[in-house]
Amino acid sequence: MAAAQGERQIRHQLVRFLLVGGLSFVIDVTVMAALLYGFDAAGNEPALIACRSAAWLVAIVFAYFMNAAVTFGASIRHSRFFSYLLIQGVGAVINLGSYSALVLGPMTEHPMLALVLGSALATISNFLLVRKFVYRFHPSPDDPDDEAIPDQLTSRR
Repeated sequence: MAAAQGERQIRHQLVRFLLVGGLSFVIDVTVMAALLYGFDAAGNEPALIACRSAAWLVAIVFAYFMNAAVTFGASIRHSRFFSYLLIQGVGAVINLGSYSALVLGPMTEHPMLALVLGSALATISNFLLVRKFVYRFHPSPDDPDDEAIPDQLTSRR
């Protein structure tokens, strides 16, 4: 029974993670468009990179707080923002790396499918990594393999 409850919890967390990711994407695009067109950055390569970087950071900060509150029910002070950023960076490498490998290899004629596959791989890895290393600090009494991650923040009140 505990295993079924654990699986249900993971499914619910995954659905909420995907919803937060979708909202983060909307924020990412909205901030990018506002900066890009607000500063008339089209054609200015450094400005394009700056706009994209700022939009990504705003979306990541939003996702961090929303995933803590909505997806994992974690206290912000018990979470690790820099670990979250690192994991998002790993996800970006997985996403872009798998996309590049696919479009430069077997999916040259199907770049959108490569994008979907790369995004799916990154989403799965991000979910598993943030669940394990960012928002989960206390072991589950029902799971003997579940270990707490030591963190100085958990002792602060």
